[in-house]
Amino acid sequence: MAHKSDSVKRVYVYMDEKQHMDLKIRLDYHNVGMSEFVRACSEALLLGHPIMEQFMDNYKENSEKHSKRNNKIAKRDREKSEKVSSDLGLNLDEIENIFDIIEEDHPEI
Repeated sequence: MAHKSDSVKRVYVYMDEKQHMDLKIRLDYHNVGMSEFVRACSEALLLGHPIMEQFMDNYKENSEKHSKRNNKIAKRDREKSEKVSSDLGLNLDEIENIFDIIEEDHPEI
């Protein structure tokens, strides 16, 4: 990935030194670099990957920063969305394919 492009942005994360070293060790164990890890997590979250959604729900439920009411609303909305997709017989790949087809037919969008 090019680093000097205007379309590439840096992400800074502040953590204590021990946590940073522990993360580097765990990522090294999995043979994954820090940048690759952050990009993979970001992509999973943006694509609505079920494991990442479950992780975020769990994180927010156990975090004092997030209200339980808003968490319940977000979870309910996501479950409704999953039900509609299921009722229509669409999975994430099929939904993405629909957007690809639309983009091919209408590149100006």
